[in-house]
Amino acid sequence: MIWRIVQASSTGTSHIDHGEVCQDECLAGVFDTPDGEAYFLGLVSDGAGSAPHGGRGASIVCEAGSVVIEQWVRESASLSELTREAMASWVVAIRQCICRTAEAEGLASRDFACTLLGAVVGTNTAAFFQVGDGAIVIGDGDGFAPVFWPETGEYANMTYFVTDEDALGHLRVEIPPSPPDEVAMFSDGLQRLALVYESQTAYTPFFEPMFRTIRKADLAACDTLSDQLAHFLNSLKVNERTDDDKTLVLATRRYDREAQRQA
Repeated sequence: MIWRIVQASSTGTSHIDHGEVCQDECLAGVFDTPDGEAYFLGLVSDGAGSAPHGGRGASIVCEAGSVVIEQWVRESASLSELTREAMASWVVAIRQCICRTAEAEGLASRDFACTLLGAVVGTNTAAFFQVGDGAIVIGDGDGFAPVFWPETGEYANMTYFVTDEDALGHLRVEIPPSPPDEVAMFSDGLQRLALVYESQTAYTPFFEPMFRTIRKADLAACDTLSDQLAHFLNSLKVNERTDDDKTLVLATRRYDREAQRQA
């Protein structure tokens, strides 16, 4: 089954007002292993607003994470051997990349503070991990559910970062018994739109229309849909609900063949 991926980030209005750039970053794609297995890999990171180089930290996290995870999966040729300890080693390696950058520039790693969300999904296996807020939501055709609930710090507007010395203490991992066919990943700027806090569930009306559109699309349409998603994230309707940076990754391997035939 072929993954179709749509992704976009948008600068929050509060950042625009202060002349700041978007501090979110995402990376999503498909990579193949030597045995022909195709894996979806998604990474989302939100640079801390309090960190002078949080946006750069988010970029480093996504770039380093893709290298570290792809190498591990290719060398293992499967996720079947994956353990929490192995996933923790990914986070350690990613954190070391930030630390080396900080050291080279005479800065502290906390200057690059950022969150980390990761998803790796194959034909028969999947793995999810997260440090901080934002969320990963998965779908199986019958509904959507968050893998983890966003983790806040001591106060509501605080969270934890992959750059924290105790980052592994806040690392959450999930290796489900069967892989989902749809994955959504987003930064905390969309939490109030995409999640129902009272029941700690996913808000299906947020996800279903977007996934329905992607299921009907072919691969060539994904770039156009990504542009449309960027416009949606920057729309008045969304900005009235949140003034933060917003990132959303949507990936599905469900394919609406009937819609294609009717088209």
